[in-house]
This record gives sequence, C-alpha cells and structure tokens, in this order.
Amino acid sequence: MTTYTIQPGTLGHVVSYTIIRVPPASFAAEAPYALAIIELDGGQRLLGRVLNWEHGDLAIGATVELQGWDPSRGPLFRLVHP
Repeated sequence: MTTYTIQPGTLGHVVSYTIIRVPPASFAAEAPYALAIIELDGGQRLLGRVLNWEHGDLAIGATVELQGWDPSRGPLFRLVHP
C-alpha cells in the first residue's frame, strides 16, 4: 500500500459527484452537501466533500483545491472559480 501526503492547496478536478439530500442522522444538520471523487494533479483519486458548491457550479471537470482534513468527514475541498 502506498501512502501519500497531500497538502492543503493541492489542486484536482471533479471526476464524479453526488448531492446528499437525505443523510445519516449524524449529518442531518449539514444537508444538502456534496461528495465528489477528485482526481488530484498527481493522478491520485479520493472521495471528499466540496464546501462552497451551488447548483450549477459543481460539475464534472470543475477545478477544486484541498482546504484541509476533518477527522470525521475526511478531505474538504473548495471549488476554484475561474
């Protein structure tokens, strides 16, 4: 197993995404929220939350930037608007 260190500010692109509208009870207060498969510029892929999405902004191919990691939610990304 290969271990990668990914620093905040790392860029990637959305490969696929979904909007969670009916979450598990522990995340109910956060709905709706976006989960996306992100391909980093180095080729690695990971699942993470996209924080600043709005309808129409989040799309396959959109550029995102890693903001950090939340211990209970995993990687957190922000859309990079052109």
